[in-house]
Amino acid sequence: MVDGDTVKCDIDLGFGIWQHNETVRLLGIDTPESRTSDKDEKPYGLLSKKKLTEQIEKAEVIKIVTTRDEKGKFGRILGTLVADGSDNINAYMIRHNYAVNYRGQNKEDVQQEHLNNRVILNERGEMNNNKE
Repeated sequence: MVDGDTVKCDIDLGFGIWQHNETVRLLGIDTPESRTSDKDEKPYGLLSKKKLTEQIEKAEVIKIVTTRDEKGKFGRILGTLVADGSDNINAYMIRHNYAVNYRGQNKEDVQQEHLNNRVILNERGEMNNNKE
């Protein structure tokens, strides 16, 4: 895992064809940064990364669903992770407040949603054991 909304993986294209060490940006979500010097943001980024890792590790099969063939502006594949045929991991991350809905807008535009998620995660007690 790179962070809560980006993974590095090997992709089986079928017929023995693989793409190795590809960076996939989860489409439609934004998570707090896990690799940041911002001491307030970092624990939330690490929690998001941990929860994404848990979802991926418990799945038998992960499918990457893309909406277009080209890569995003940073050279990453943009896609939705689907676990075991039906569980949309991107939606899980939003539903459980580890990510916010993101469609390419300015990061400042989603900052309030991230702050709202922090309140919810603290109220649920999820940050109690996630401090560095």
